[in-house]
Amino acid sequence: MAHAWPGRACLVTGGTGFGGSHLCSELLARGARVYVLDRVFPRNSYLVLQGLEQRVEFIQGDIRDLDLLRLSIERYEIDTIFHLAAQPIAPLSNVLPFETLSVNALGTYTVLEAMRTTRCAKSLVFASSGAHYGATTTDRPIAEDDALCPALNLYGPSKTAGDVAVQSYARVYDLGAAVCRFMNTYGPGDTNFSRIVPRAIHNLLTDAPYDFGERDDGSTRLDFVHIRDMTGAYLCVAEQMDVAKGQAFNFGRGQPVSTGDLARLASRAFDGVERKPLFRGPTRATPIVKTLDISKAKRLLGWQPETSLEQGLRETIAWYRAHLAAL
Repeated sequence: MAHAWPGRACLVTGGTGFGGSHLCSELLARGARVYVLDRVFPRNSYLVLQGLEQRVEFIQGDIRDLDLLRLSIERYEIDTIFHLAAQPIAPLSNVLPFETLSVNALGTYTVLEAMRTTRCAKSLVFASSGAHYGATTTDRPIAEDDALCPALNLYGPSKTAGDVAVQSYARVYDLGAAVCRFMNTYGPGDTNFSRIVPRAIHNLLTDAPYDFGERDDGSTRLDFVHIRDMTGAYLCVAEQMDVAKGQAFNFGRGQPVSTGDLARLASRAFDGVERKPLFRGPTRATPIVKTLDISKAKRLLGWQPETSLEQGLRETIAWYRAHLAAL
């Protein structure tokens, strides 16, 4: 539905970040008018490194500023809001719990209130997370209506608060709003080197020890989805808001891989050599396993992942080879 985007005014909160930058890039490629609301525009943003920063309108501010959001939506006659702004680092949420809850929960309520009280934007797509489901340990793919498990950090509950708010506002106020729940996303432009894929590539490119610290013992099994498939999911939901309205959708590959196996796969993709990764986290009696059931998105939206883990890692490594010095 490429015809849906030329000239459409889109606001991307958190648009200078990893996921936001890729979404902005794709919206620009489809002819949309793109407005980015973020607190800073870092020089190592994917948008800058791809030479796209001059093609977006940057609005500096905080998503908890209701007046700024209202003014921006009305001034630029925003049609579609993609709400990605967040405190995105799960371990940091236990260090900064109030800030995490304020940005992720209150910030989402603020965006929803701005949409409700301006009645300008027609749709809102919210970036939730697989962390919504808590610390799961089952091999069975998790469906959207599964019961939640206890969380290991404050990040999951903070995203759940926004997730529930979006669905509630859609029902109570008849807003065109929907939720995207993603698993671990990787790809070019991620500057958070605490995440496993950027950390692996950084260690490989700098010839550092292949050490992943105390994140886990290498047995945690997670689903990893390429940023291109994530971007496609956002657009798919926005294009089919008549179907998606008020609902939550899972997105991923539906194929979990252990963190240890992922590290070995990244090593082979780098130069054909399988290095032994070092994981120094505590061994869990029952390893965490998290993979999402993506059948609803396939059935109702026609979405499906297109990038294999092997292909995605090769592309990501190639990008970091070219850009590491700028990060």
